[in-house]
Amino acid sequence: MNTSPYNLENTLTLAQETFAACSPLVMAAHSKCSYDPTAQCFTIPYLNQEYTVSYPAGRVATRQQEDADIITAILILHYLTRASGLALTDNWISFKELQGGSIYIGPFQNRAIFPFIKTFGTQHATFSRVATQLGGRQTSFGDLSYVIPVLPRVPVTYVLWQGDDEFPANGTILFDQVANTYLTTEDYAYLASTTVYAMIKQIKKQ
Repeated sequence: MNTSPYNLENTLTLAQETFAACSPLVMAAHSKCSYDPTAQCFTIPYLNQEYTVSYPAGRVATRQQEDADIITAILILHYLTRASGLALTDNWISFKELQGGSIYIGPFQNRAIFPFIKTFGTQHATFSRVATQLGGRQTSFGDLSYVIPVLPRVPVTYVLWQGDDEFPANGTILFDQVANTYLTTEDYAYLASTTVYAMIKQIKKQ
């Protein structure tokens, strides 16, 4: 994914071209997503919602058959075309440990880490509720953490530490050790941020 927001249309076009050149059956097997060869359509669970992807055109649509937003479309297409099929390890790494993670650490913190801490750092009960609504399961990192299955083979762990009189609340976001065999590091900067804002959106619905 290009770092410039002005090139997202070009990034989507390139993603669709790559998608069209790949075998749908291989993509389905590696990504753990269903493919209907008669309808020539994938069904993709993403952030607890279902999207469809037409093959070979690569149109990503919501359940209501509206075009997905451009970031969602790019992430889903990248996932389908890059998915390695490797088993998840349940070994967790930081963003800096992803390939070239230090290059994107600034945007990653601004888009994902800081909004996550600002919104949920002192609102642990709210974090538990919205993470669960997105299909998350509680895990043992920090004072409170949830693994959210953003895509079938892309879990992301959100971790909070409660602040006190001496230290402010803190948090981090972790990825499975094989994460880069499913998406690029730049993709993860967008995906982690999108998930944070999906949780924030859940608050506003209540």
